[in-house]
Amino acid sequence: MAKDDTGRLGTETDFIKHDADNMVLLGNTHIDNLMHMVIALGAEMWTSQQRVKIMEILLTTHGKVTTEMIEQYEPTEEDLATWGAERKAMVDRIYSVMARNNSDARAFGSEEPNIDRR
Repeated sequence: MAKDDTGRLGTETDFIKHDADNMVLLGNTHIDNLMHMVIALGAEMWTSQQRVKIMEILLTTHGKVTTEMIEQYEPTEEDLATWGAERKAMVDRIYSVMARNNSDARAFGSEEPNIDRR
């Protein structure tokens, strides 16, 4: 959920349409589409995790949860700091593989042995 200009969490945010749909950024449109999908899935996953965290807080403090309570929940500074650290850890776990060194990688199905290449 994005924070709007009031500081509240919400599901809506300003969106500026661009022409990225017509660009090839990674050398292949299929790879671009897969990268877009992976990033979108990560964003959806974080949003779901954040909603669960809000539900847990509401259940603990009020003993019940409604959609309206979730939408109107205003996180504390402590919530925001904790969630920020958890979001960073999730991003590092999921996306750090994209930064690994592949200089010794070999083609799938290669007959070349891969012993002692780590």
